[in-house]
Amino acid sequence: MLEPVVRISTDEEELELHPPGHWATCPRCQGWGTHTNPAIDGNGITASEMAELGDEFLEDYMRGVYNVTCHECRGERLVWEIDWERWYETNPEHATIYERYLDEMAELRSIEEAERRMGA
Repeated sequence: MLEPVVRISTDEEELELHPPGHWATCPRCQGWGTHTNPAIDGNGITASEMAELGDEFLEDYMRGVYNVTCHECRGERLVWEIDWERWYETNPEHATIYERYLDEMAELRSIEEAERRMGA
């Protein structure tokens, strides 16, 4: 697999960033490429809930019937783990820009989630 290239548009320019790092097993799917659909067990399923759902549900659940392609690695089983320390040493400007970008995207997702909870 090739090292990832990150493209970010700023007000001034389009940047192509090359964050240093390494490929690592996806923490979301543990390298399987799939995980249970969060709509099924996103908040966890207690033993009593599982008992209520019945043996057939449990069998299907354990067989992976409710699995979806991993939302983190998109089924690739690996994710790029950025070496932030090395990036800040070799190219602090790009590391800072990307870290700000990630913060902005996290804030945007948080706002969108709050709006969804409010029914927007």
